[in-house]
Amino acid sequence: MPRAESVEVIAAGASASVRHLADQTEFRSTCGFRRDLTLSVPGEPLWFHYLRIRDARRHSHRRTTEYYFVVDGEGHIELDDDRVAIAKGDLVVIPPGTRHDAIPEEGRELHVLIIAVPDPEDERPDEDYYD
Repeated sequence: MPRAESVEVIAAGASASVRHLADQTEFRSTCGFRRDLTLSVPGEPLWFHYLRIRDARRHSHRRTTEYYFVVDGEGHIELDDDRVAIAKGDLVVIPPGTRHDAIPEEGRELHVLIIAVPDPEDERPDEDYYD
């Protein structure tokens, strides 16, 4: 699976990392087309993904909390048995175990920044569970 590449920046004597979205490899994921801005590996405290949602598959995460910030587009998100309208500027909080998928407006995509907070004790925190 493709992983984020980084460009090192030296500022005020400290090393920092800059990841340019355009430099990240896009790949098909459960919810659409994803680019990782941080590595999705155990030990990384937060994961950042940029996602173009299309043809999402309903799933859940056993021990990972996800935050979806809608960057562009409109549609709905299904959270367990609820269906909620979402649009640019909205934030969706998805606790562990919540079955979810997002549906963009007909013929469109939702662009979402996902911040995922994995459980540090989970050996497979990025594993999806499907309905």
